[in-house]
Amino acid sequence: MTIATHTTMNDLKDRFARRTGVFGDSIWTGIFEHLRKHHDPVYFGDGAPAQEVIPVDRLRQASRRAWDDAPDCLKYGDQQGYLPLRELVVERIAKRGIDASVNNVLITGGSTQAIDLACRVFLEPGDAVIVERPTFLGAIEILQMFEVEIVDVEIDDEGMRMDALEAALDSHPNTKIIYTIPTFQNPSGTTLPLERRHRMIDLAREHNVAIFEDDPYGELHYGGEVLPPLGALDDRVIHFGTFSKTIAPGIRTGFAIAPGEVLEKMLAIREVSDISNDRIMMRTVYHTAVDFLDEHVEQACGLYRSRRDVMLQALEEHMPEGVTWSKPDGGFFVWITLPDAISSNTLFDAAAENGVIVFPGEWFYPNREAHYNVRLSFSTVPEDRIRIGIERLANTVRQQLG
Repeated sequence: MTIATHTTMNDLKDRFARRTGVFGDSIWTGIFEHLRKHHDPVYFGDGAPAQEVIPVDRLRQASRRAWDDAPDCLKYGDQQGYLPLRELVVERIAKRGIDASVNNVLITGGSTQAIDLACRVFLEPGDAVIVERPTFLGAIEILQMFEVEIVDVEIDDEGMRMDALEAALDSHPNTKIIYTIPTFQNPSGTTLPLERRHRMIDLAREHNVAIFEDDPYGELHYGGEVLPPLGALDDRVIHFGTFSKTIAPGIRTGFAIAPGEVLEKMLAIREVSDISNDRIMMRTVYHTAVDFLDEHVEQACGLYRSRRDVMLQALEEHMPEGVTWSKPDGGFFVWITLPDAISSNTLFDAAAENGVIVFPGEWFYPNREAHYNVRLSFSTVPEDRIRIGIERLANTVRQQLG
């Protein structure tokens, strides 16, 4: 009897799908390595809630209540999401002007899964998707998996430029989606004014293009005008939200709000991928959020506002001439623009040696060709550490400038 030889891993690599080629080196590997370069690093990399505002006791109590539904909730079910949680989402988004029913809500494994499911509904290889330049790294990686053309549109201090969007739509008739983070954008912190929001909707309708509104930071508002989400201005918008920034990222609970025909397809795709969210966790999130989350978010915003203010003040005090930065009204991020003489990757390495970890800006561009920005997150860093970290970063910039 002849025994077949085992296929080697090198042979199997030859059989990988072409789309897996988008996964190369990881920024997180670099960050973790850089954290070991200094005995006391200040870490500005996280896009997460502050540890001290994660409601651990409330989550623990809510989890006990969630288990009251066992064993029934340990069977298959809740494919669209735990109904009371969907009702809570509808109630909360109504306060921001979005009119939806529970039938328009899909609970997902964070908003990242919602983006992926919606992309599966719309995209085929060769389609075009318009994004902000820069934009969320996770969205770039999802889009690249679908083998589409990513058309990045310039932003200014008020978000995506509408003249550039119109030109991109005219030159790319294969566009299916405009993916945007209009409120406290990641990474730039910019917010799209109301006039531009209306113009984006008009352009999308003229070209019959879907708008994907990613809104993880919309509730984290620290000042300035409160603007309606795009989903409040047009019922064709597919809106993504999450509890990752207002409760905790580890709960992996987000949602999509979409027109019925879109949501039906998303649900069908979802059922063949992972069936449903964790049914205990959906109940835990519901019992955590109900009659609690509004006040919790308000208190958290007070902390984040103070940390943002300290970061902006420290940048003003310490940064050399030629460095500029955004001044966000909400969210977690300040976007730094460096002088042309400094590469963000070089700064990333040198700053780590000096005890401060930043997020190189090139990762927020589809082709990773831009090398003059870094993203700083203030949400998880205490005020005294922010001051220390910015001073270290400013000293590193001076060293790079010579």
